[in-house]
Amino acid sequence: MTQLLESTGVEWINLDTTTLWSIGTTSEGEREARRQKPRLPRRPRALTDRPIVRFVGVDDLAVCEAGWQPLLPVVVSWLAEGRTPTLFVHTPDNLDAPVLARRFHEQVRRAVPALAPLPSPSRPDPPAEPTLF
Repeated sequence: MTQLLESTGVEWINLDTTTLWSIGTTSEGEREARRQKPRLPRRPRALTDRPIVRFVGVDDLAVCEAGWQPLLPVVVSWLAEGRTPTLFVHTPDNLDAPVLARRFHEQVRRAVPALAPLPSPSRPDPPAEPTLF
């Protein structure tokens, strides 16, 4: 399979569920995530210049940060090789995913200071007051 993907220039999506499966579940959200996500080993290999990782964490943010530590040197090496990696961070309810994604990016930036910071999220303008006319 890997040879076919490489020969056609297609990247696989590395679904990293090691953190999700590393501890006992503490919530219904984690149990549901386990029902939906297979237990897979990490595959820290890129097939193209645009590697993709979907990191699936748990409700505990500290456990998520500890769980992605093996990915940091991989992403740093991909950047050093001139690749453009994409990492998606998921949690059972995804409420903390944006915060975690920013933390991951900042940890990568510590190792790769030339990496640009993420832009600050913009807040939409509040809706105008409705009027009759």
